[in-house]
Amino acid sequence: MIAFIKLFHLAAAIVWLGGMTFMLFSLRPALLAQLQGEPRLALLAQVLKRFFAIVLGAVAVLLLTGLHLYGAGAKAVGMPSIPLGWHLMAGLGILMMLLFGHIYFAGLKGLQRALAAADLPLAASKAAQIHTLVVVNFVLGWAAVIAVRLLI
Repeated sequence: MIAFIKLFHLAAAIVWLGGMTFMLFSLRPALLAQLQGEPRLALLAQVLKRFFAIVLGAVAVLLLTGLHLYGAGAKAVGMPSIPLGWHLMAGLGILMMLLFGHIYFAGLKGLQRALAAADLPLAASKAAQIHTLVVVNFVLGWAAVIAVRLLI
């Protein structure tokens, strides 16, 4: 059973980190190169809406599986106590989830409201804020991966 929980946890992390990788290194550069103004922001808002729905599911899976692994999981895999890397991963994961909540509720919702009001400068500002916070979450995600792999 623990193996399946670990698999779901890892799969959810891969979806989230992989999505951020796609956004930062493929989607955003292509949008900047191909579209300007309102069409770029409108497309970005639609893509983010769909991606963030997937991330919400990944966050739920990560939280549920992480809580299980953090508690009973250490003993089930023969560890007498929770390793330092797990503590760091848990802390970074919670921070990432909180930051994602801000990205979703302040960033994406603000971007959508600005587009609906045809306030392109505000929409561009919200898109830039989302980008910055996704970069932070991307770094935190890799820090969590490194922590759990190197600090066991």
